[in-house]
Amino acid sequence: MGARNPTRAARRPARGLPKPLVGALSLVGLLAAVGAILSLGYLLFIVLSDTLASAIVGGSFLDALRRNVSLARSVFVWCLWLVVISYSIRHYDSEASGFVVLVSGIACWGVLPYLVGAGVSEASAAPLQDLGQSLITSFQASGGALMILGLLRVVIGRVVLRSLPRRDARLPASRFAAAEIASQRAAERPSPMRRCWELQFCRGSLRSNCPRFLEGTSCWKARSGCYCDQGLATSLLNVVGARSRLEVAEEFEAAQRQTQALASSRRAVQKGKRPRPPCGDCPIYLEHQTFKYRVVSWFAYPAAAAVIGFTLVHINTGYDWLVTKLQWLGVPIDRTGQGDVYYLPQWLSFQNVMVILVGIFVVGIILHVTELLIFRFKW
Repeated sequence: MGARNPTRAARRPARGLPKPLVGALSLVGLLAAVGAILSLGYLLFIVLSDTLASAIVGGSFLDALRRNVSLARSVFVWCLWLVVISYSIRHYDSEASGFVVLVSGIACWGVLPYLVGAGVSEASAAPLQDLGQSLITSFQASGGALMILGLLRVVIGRVVLRSLPRRDARLPASRFAAAEIASQRAAERPSPMRRCWELQFCRGSLRSNCPRFLEGTSCWKARSGCYCDQGLATSLLNVVGARSRLEVAEEFEAAQRQTQALASSRRAVQKGKRPRPPCGDCPIYLEHQTFKYRVVSWFAYPAAAAVIGFTLVHINTGYDWLVTKLQWLGVPIDRTGQGDVYYLPQWLSFQNVMVILVGIFVVGIILHVTELLIFRFKW
Protein backbone atom coordinates (compact mmCIF):
# COMPACT_ATOMS: atom_id res chain seq x y z
CA MET A 1 0.00 0.00 0.00
CA GLY A 2 2.87 2.31 0.74
CA ALA A 3 4.13 2.07 -2.81
CA ARG A 4 1.00 3.83 -4.05
CA ASN A 5 1.37 6.94 -1.97
CA PRO A 6 3.98 8.64 -4.18
CA THR A 7 1.84 8.06 -7.22
CA ARG A 8 -1.18 9.60 -5.52
CA ALA A 9 0.90 12.55 -4.46
CA ALA A 10 2.26 12.97 -7.97
CA ARG A 11 -1.23 12.83 -9.48
CA ARG A 12 -2.80 15.14 -6.94
CA PRO A 13 -4.22 18.16 -8.76
CA ALA A 14 -2.74 21.57 -8.23
CA ARG A 15 -4.21 23.57 -5.44
CA GLY A 16 -6.62 26.30 -6.32
CA LEU A 17 -9.55 28.19 -4.87
CA PRO A 18 -12.25 26.07 -3.19
CA LYS A 19 -15.27 25.46 -5.40
CA PRO A 20 -17.72 27.16 -2.99
CA LEU A 21 -15.54 30.27 -3.01
CA VAL A 22 -15.29 30.21 -6.81
CA GLY A 23 -19.08 29.93 -7.07
CA ALA A 24 -19.62 32.75 -4.59
CA LEU A 25 -17.14 35.02 -6.40
CA SER A 26 -18.78 34.29 -9.75
CA LEU A 27 -22.23 35.08 -8.37
CA VAL A 28 -21.09 38.28 -6.68
CA GLY A 29 -19.26 39.37 -9.83
CA LEU A 30 -22.31 38.69 -12.01
CA LEU A 31 -24.73 40.57 -9.75
CA ALA A 32 -22.30 43.47 -9.35
CA ALA A 33 -21.77 43.64 -13.12
CA VAL A 34 -25.53 43.86 -13.67
CA GLY A 35 -25.79 46.62 -11.06
CA ALA A 36 -22.88 48.53 -12.58
CA ILE A 37 -24.33 48.31 -16.10
CA LEU A 38 -27.80 49.43 -15.03
CA SER A 39 -26.57 52.32 -12.90
CA LEU A 40 -24.09 53.48 -15.53
CA GLY A 41 -26.81 53.26 -18.18
CA TYR A 42 -29.03 55.53 -16.08
CA LEU A 43 -26.22 58.05 -15.57
CA LEU A 44 -25.39 58.09 -19.28
CA PHE A 45 -29.05 58.57 -20.10
CA ILE A 46 -29.16 61.61 -17.79
CA VAL A 47 -26.01 63.05 -19.35
CA LEU A 48 -26.70 62.34 -23.03
CA SER A 49 -30.36 63.38 -22.89
CA ASP A 50 -29.30 67.00 -22.17
CA THR A 51 -30.80 66.87 -18.67
CA LEU A 52 -27.65 68.54 -17.28
CA ALA A 53 -27.69 71.17 -20.05
CA SER A 54 -30.83 72.96 -18.81
CA ALA A 55 -30.42 76.65 -18.12
CA ILE A 56 -33.17 76.76 -15.50
CA VAL A 57 -33.82 74.09 -12.89
CA GLY A 58 -35.11 74.00 -9.37
CA GLY A 59 -37.77 72.80 -6.99
CA SER A 60 -38.67 69.16 -6.52
CA PHE A 61 -37.22 68.20 -9.90
CA LEU A 62 -33.73 69.29 -8.84
CA ASP A 63 -34.03 67.46 -5.51
CA ALA A 64 -35.18 64.27 -7.21
CA LEU A 65 -32.43 64.54 -9.83
CA ARG A 66 -29.74 65.00 -7.17
CA ARG A 67 -31.09 62.08 -5.17
CA ASN A 68 -31.31 59.75 -8.18
CA VAL A 69 -27.90 60.70 -9.58
CA SER A 70 -26.27 60.33 -6.17
CA LEU A 71 -27.82 56.89 -5.70
CA ALA A 72 -26.88 55.72 -9.20
CA ARG A 73 -23.33 57.01 -8.75
CA SER A 74 -22.90 55.19 -5.44
CA VAL A 75 -24.33 51.97 -6.88
CA PHE A 76 -22.02 52.18 -9.89
CA VAL A 77 -18.87 52.82 -7.86
CA TRP A 78 -19.57 50.07 -5.33
CA CYS A 79 -20.58 47.55 -8.01
CA LEU A 80 -17.53 48.42 -10.09
CA TRP A 81 -15.21 47.70 -7.18
CA LEU A 82 -17.07 44.49 -6.37
CA VAL A 83 -16.61 43.34 -9.97
CA VAL A 84 -12.90 44.20 -9.91
CA ILE A 85 -12.22 42.55 -6.56
CA SER A 86 -14.21 39.38 -7.30
CA TYR A 87 -12.67 39.05 -10.77
CA SER A 88 -9.14 39.60 -9.46
CA ILE A 89 -9.57 36.97 -6.75
CA ARG A 90 -11.35 34.54 -9.05
CA HIS A 91 -8.61 34.81 -11.68
CA TYR A 92 -5.68 35.43 -9.37
CA ASP A 93 -3.37 33.30 -11.53
CA SER A 94 -4.23 35.03 -14.82
CA GLU A 95 -2.14 37.90 -16.13
CA ALA A 96 -5.17 39.21 -18.03
CA SER A 97 -6.80 40.29 -14.75
CA GLY A 98 -4.28 43.10 -14.34
CA PHE A 99 -4.96 44.42 -17.84
CA VAL A 100 -8.73 44.25 -17.29
CA VAL A 101 -8.42 46.32 -14.12
CA LEU A 102 -6.05 48.77 -15.84
CA VAL A 103 -8.36 49.28 -18.84
CA SER A 104 -11.34 49.69 -16.53
CA GLY A 105 -9.47 52.39 -14.62
CA ILE A 106 -8.54 54.22 -17.83
CA ALA A 107 -12.15 54.18 -19.02
CA CYS A 108 -13.44 55.36 -15.64
CA TRP A 109 -10.82 58.09 -15.32
CA GLY A 110 -10.85 59.39 -18.89
CA VAL A 111 -13.89 58.36 -20.92
CA LEU A 112 -16.69 58.84 -18.38
CA PRO A 113 -15.57 62.33 -17.25
CA TYR A 114 -15.41 63.38 -20.89
CA LEU A 115 -18.98 62.20 -21.48
CA VAL A 116 -20.18 64.14 -18.43
CA GLY A 117 -18.26 67.25 -19.49
CA ALA A 118 -19.67 67.00 -23.02
CA GLY A 119 -23.21 66.95 -21.63
CA VAL A 120 -22.83 70.19 -19.66
CA SER A 121 -22.51 73.60 -21.30
CA GLU A 122 -21.67 77.05 -19.98
CA ALA A 123 -25.38 77.87 -20.10
CA SER A 124 -26.26 75.05 -17.70
CA ALA A 125 -27.63 76.01 -14.34
CA ALA A 126 -25.11 76.21 -11.50
CA PRO A 127 -26.67 73.29 -9.54
CA LEU A 128 -26.40 71.10 -12.63
CA GLN A 129 -22.75 72.09 -13.14
CA ASP A 130 -22.06 71.16 -9.52
CA LEU A 131 -23.85 67.84 -10.02
CA GLY A 132 -21.75 67.13 -13.08
CA GLN A 133 -18.57 68.01 -11.21
CA SER A 134 -19.47 65.57 -8.44
CA LEU A 135 -19.82 62.81 -11.05
CA ILE A 136 -16.46 63.64 -12.61
CA THR A 137 -14.75 63.66 -9.21
CA SER A 138 -16.17 60.25 -8.30
CA PHE A 139 -15.27 58.73 -11.67
CA GLN A 140 -11.72 60.05 -11.66
CA ALA A 141 -11.08 59.02 -8.05
CA SER A 142 -12.21 55.45 -8.72
CA GLY A 143 -10.47 55.36 -12.11
CA GLY A 144 -7.17 56.55 -10.67
CA ALA A 145 -7.26 53.93 -7.93
CA LEU A 146 -8.11 51.21 -10.46
CA MET A 147 -5.25 52.25 -12.75
CA ILE A 148 -2.76 52.05 -9.88
CA LEU A 149 -4.14 48.66 -8.80
CA GLY A 150 -4.07 47.30 -12.35
CA LEU A 151 -0.56 48.60 -13.00
CA LEU A 152 0.72 46.99 -9.81
CA ARG A 153 -0.96 43.71 -10.74
CA VAL A 154 0.63 43.74 -14.20
CA VAL A 155 4.10 44.63 -12.95
CA ILE A 156 4.11 42.20 -10.02
CA GLY A 157 2.69 39.38 -12.14
CA ARG A 158 5.41 39.67 -14.72
CA VAL A 159 8.76 37.95 -14.79
CA VAL A 160 11.74 40.02 -13.75
CA LEU A 161 14.16 39.68 -16.61
CA ARG A 162 17.60 38.61 -15.51
CA SER A 163 20.87 38.09 -17.26
CA LEU A 164 21.36 34.94 -19.27
CA PRO A 165 23.40 32.17 -17.63
CA ARG A 166 26.83 31.28 -18.82
CA ARG A 167 27.31 28.39 -21.25
CA ASP A 168 29.70 25.53 -20.59
CA ALA A 169 30.67 23.84 -23.80
CA ARG A 170 31.34 20.19 -22.97
CA LEU A 171 30.30 17.53 -20.53
CA PRO A 172 33.21 17.12 -18.06
CA ALA A 173 34.95 13.75 -18.06
CA SER A 174 35.55 13.24 -14.35
CA ARG A 175 33.09 13.16 -11.47
CA PHE A 176 35.06 15.84 -9.66
CA ALA A 177 34.75 18.17 -12.67
CA ALA A 178 31.06 17.33 -12.99
CA ALA A 179 30.44 18.24 -9.35
CA GLU A 180 32.33 21.50 -9.80
CA ILE A 181 30.38 22.46 -12.92
CA ALA A 182 27.12 21.47 -11.21
CA SER A 183 27.84 23.73 -8.25
CA GLN A 184 28.74 26.62 -10.56
CA ARG A 185 25.68 26.19 -12.72
CA ALA A 186 23.39 25.91 -9.70
CA ALA A 187 24.58 29.34 -8.55
CA GLU A 188 23.75 31.00 -11.88
CA ARG A 189 20.79 33.25 -12.29
CA PRO A 190 17.83 31.63 -14.04
CA SER A 191 17.33 32.53 -17.67
CA PRO A 192 14.28 34.61 -18.64
CA MET A 193 12.59 31.69 -20.43
CA ARG A 194 13.88 29.02 -18.03
CA ARG A 195 15.70 25.89 -19.10
CA CYS A 196 14.59 22.45 -18.01
CA TRP A 197 16.78 22.29 -14.90
CA GLU A 198 15.56 25.73 -13.78
CA LEU A 199 11.95 24.56 -13.51
CA GLN A 200 10.14 23.06 -10.54
CA PHE A 201 9.88 19.61 -12.15
CA CYS A 202 13.64 19.09 -12.02
CA ARG A 203 14.69 17.44 -8.76
CA GLY A 204 17.82 18.64 -7.03
CA SER A 205 18.95 15.07 -6.29
CA LEU A 206 19.01 14.28 -10.02
CA ARG A 207 20.18 17.59 -11.42
CA SER A 208 23.84 17.33 -10.42
CA ASN A 209 24.21 14.10 -12.42
CA CYS A 210 22.00 14.98 -15.37
CA PRO A 211 23.96 15.39 -18.63
CA ARG A 212 21.54 18.07 -19.82
CA PHE A 213 22.29 20.16 -16.74
CA LEU A 214 26.04 19.67 -17.05
CA GLU A 215 26.09 20.39 -20.78
CA GLY A 216 23.87 23.45 -20.42
CA THR A 217 21.45 22.15 -23.07
CA SER A 218 17.71 21.93 -22.45
CA CYS A 219 16.15 18.51 -22.93
CA TRP A 220 13.81 19.77 -25.68
CA LYS A 221 16.79 21.01 -27.68
CA ALA A 222 18.64 17.71 -27.26
CA ARG A 223 15.39 15.81 -28.01
CA SER A 224 16.13 13.62 -25.01
CA GLY A 225 14.92 14.11 -21.47
CA CYS A 226 14.16 12.15 -18.32
CA TYR A 227 10.43 12.08 -19.15
CA CYS A 228 10.91 10.52 -22.60
CA ASP A 229 14.34 8.80 -22.60
CA GLN A 230 14.30 5.50 -20.72
CA GLY A 231 18.08 5.19 -20.75
CA LEU A 232 18.59 8.65 -19.31
CA ALA A 233 15.96 8.03 -16.63
CA THR A 234 17.59 4.74 -15.63
CA SER A 235 21.03 6.32 -15.31
CA LEU A 236 19.61 9.10 -13.16
CA LEU A 237 17.80 6.64 -10.89
CA ASN A 238 21.02 4.77 -10.22
CA VAL A 239 22.52 7.76 -8.40
CA VAL A 240 19.66 8.52 -5.97
CA GLY A 241 19.03 6.91 -2.62
CA ALA A 242 16.73 3.97 -2.12
CA ARG A 243 14.12 6.03 -0.27
CA SER A 244 13.50 8.52 -3.08
CA ARG A 245 14.14 6.03 -5.87
CA LEU A 246 10.65 4.52 -5.69
CA GLU A 247 8.90 7.88 -5.82
CA VAL A 248 11.04 9.14 -8.70
CA ALA A 249 10.69 5.85 -10.57
CA GLU A 250 6.90 5.98 -10.42
CA GLU A 251 6.95 9.58 -11.55
CA PHE A 252 9.18 8.71 -14.52
CA GLU A 253 7.06 5.66 -15.33
CA ALA A 254 3.84 7.64 -15.46
CA ALA A 255 5.40 10.35 -17.65
CA GLN A 256 7.04 7.82 -19.99
CA ARG A 257 3.81 5.85 -20.33
CA GLN A 258 2.05 9.00 -21.52
CA THR A 259 4.98 9.79 -23.79
CA GLN A 260 4.87 6.36 -25.45
CA ALA A 261 1.12 6.60 -26.00
CA LEU A 262 1.47 9.98 -27.67
CA ALA A 263 4.40 8.77 -29.75
CA SER A 264 2.39 5.75 -30.93
CA SER A 265 -0.54 7.92 -31.97
CA ARG A 266 1.74 10.28 -33.86
CA ARG A 267 3.51 7.37 -35.51
CA ALA A 268 0.17 6.20 -36.87
CA VAL A 269 -0.48 9.62 -38.36
CA GLN A 270 3.04 10.20 -39.71
CA LYS A 271 3.67 6.99 -41.61
CA GLY A 272 7.18 6.60 -42.88
CA LYS A 273 8.49 9.42 -40.68
CA ARG A 274 10.55 9.02 -37.57
CA PRO A 275 8.40 10.22 -34.66
CA ARG A 276 9.76 13.15 -32.71
CA PRO A 277 9.73 13.06 -28.92
CA PRO A 278 6.48 14.69 -27.81
CA CYS A 279 8.11 17.65 -26.07
CA GLY A 280 5.02 19.69 -26.79
CA ASP A 281 3.03 17.60 -24.30
CA CYS A 282 5.73 17.38 -21.63
CA PRO A 283 4.92 19.30 -18.42
CA ILE A 284 8.51 20.54 -18.26
CA TYR A 285 8.33 22.03 -21.75
CA LEU A 286 4.87 23.51 -21.15
CA GLU A 287 6.11 25.37 -18.09
CA HIS A 288 9.04 26.62 -20.15
CA GLN A 289 6.52 27.88 -22.72
CA THR A 290 4.74 29.81 -19.96
CA PHE A 291 7.93 31.71 -19.14
CA LYS A 292 8.55 32.23 -22.84
CA TYR A 293 5.10 33.76 -23.25
CA ARG A 294 5.68 36.16 -20.36
CA VAL A 295 8.86 37.39 -21.99
CA VAL A 296 7.67 37.54 -25.59
CA SER A 297 4.34 39.18 -24.71
CA TRP A 298 6.20 42.33 -23.64
CA PHE A 299 6.88 43.01 -27.34
CA ALA A 300 3.14 43.24 -28.02
CA TYR A 301 3.01 46.81 -26.71
CA PRO A 302 5.71 48.40 -28.90
CA ALA A 303 4.38 46.34 -31.82
CA ALA A 304 0.88 47.72 -31.25
CA ALA A 305 2.27 51.25 -30.95
CA ALA A 306 4.04 50.78 -34.29
CA VAL A 307 0.83 49.52 -35.92
CA ILE A 308 -1.13 52.50 -34.60
CA GLY A 309 1.60 54.87 -35.76
CA PHE A 310 1.53 53.51 -39.31
CA THR A 311 -2.28 53.42 -39.51
CA LEU A 312 -3.10 56.62 -37.60
CA VAL A 313 -4.12 58.46 -40.76
CA HIS A 314 -6.53 55.69 -41.71
CA ILE A 315 -7.96 55.58 -38.19
CA ASN A 316 -8.62 59.32 -38.25
CA THR A 317 -10.21 58.98 -41.69
CA GLY A 318 -12.47 56.24 -40.38
CA TYR A 319 -13.38 58.37 -37.39
CA ASP A 320 -14.37 61.31 -39.62
CA TRP A 321 -16.49 58.99 -41.75
CA LEU A 322 -18.21 57.60 -38.63
CA VAL A 323 -18.93 61.08 -37.26
CA THR A 324 -20.39 62.17 -40.59
CA LYS A 325 -22.67 59.14 -40.82
CA LEU A 326 -23.87 59.48 -37.23
CA GLN A 327 -24.55 63.19 -37.66
CA TRP A 328 -26.56 62.38 -40.77
CA LEU A 329 -28.60 59.98 -38.60
CA GLY A 330 -29.07 62.69 -35.99
CA VAL A 331 -26.67 61.22 -33.41
CA PRO A 332 -23.91 63.77 -32.75
CA ILE A 333 -20.73 62.41 -31.10
CA ASP A 334 -18.60 65.54 -30.69
CA ARG A 335 -20.88 67.44 -28.34
CA THR A 336 -20.19 70.98 -27.18
CA GLY A 337 -18.95 71.76 -23.70
CA GLN A 338 -15.59 70.00 -23.69
CA GLY A 339 -13.08 72.00 -21.67
CA ASP A 340 -15.48 74.96 -21.27
CA VAL A 341 -16.97 74.14 -17.89
CA TYR A 342 -14.73 71.58 -16.20
CA TYR A 343 -11.45 72.37 -17.95
CA LEU A 344 -10.91 68.86 -19.23
CA PRO A 345 -7.60 68.19 -21.04
CA GLN A 346 -7.67 69.13 -24.71
CA TRP A 347 -6.29 65.75 -25.71
CA LEU A 348 -9.28 64.02 -24.10
CA SER A 349 -11.52 63.86 -27.16
CA PHE A 350 -13.66 61.18 -28.74
CA GLN A 351 -11.15 60.91 -31.58
CA ASN A 352 -8.21 60.26 -29.24
CA VAL A 353 -10.29 57.87 -27.16
CA MET A 354 -11.08 55.95 -30.34
CA VAL A 355 -7.36 55.70 -31.14
CA ILE A 356 -6.67 54.39 -27.61
CA LEU A 357 -9.44 51.79 -27.92
CA VAL A 358 -8.11 50.63 -31.28
CA GLY A 359 -4.65 50.34 -29.71
CA ILE A 360 -6.01 48.20 -26.88
CA PHE A 361 -7.78 46.02 -29.46
CA VAL A 362 -4.54 45.59 -31.43
CA VAL A 363 -2.65 44.63 -28.26
CA GLY A 364 -5.29 42.00 -27.53
CA ILE A 365 -4.97 40.54 -31.03
CA ILE A 366 -1.17 40.39 -30.83
CA LEU A 367 -1.28 38.74 -27.40
CA HIS A 368 -3.81 36.19 -28.63
CA VAL A 369 -1.72 35.34 -31.70
CA THR A 370 1.38 35.05 -29.50
CA GLU A 371 -0.49 32.69 -27.19
CA LEU A 372 -1.56 30.50 -30.12
CA LEU A 373 1.96 30.33 -31.52
CA ILE A 374 3.57 29.45 -28.20
CA PHE A 375 1.02 27.15 -26.58
CA ARG A 376 -0.74 25.54 -29.55
CA PHE A 377 1.93 25.48 -32.25
CA LYS A 378 4.76 25.14 -29.70
CA TRP A 379 7.02 27.77 -31.24
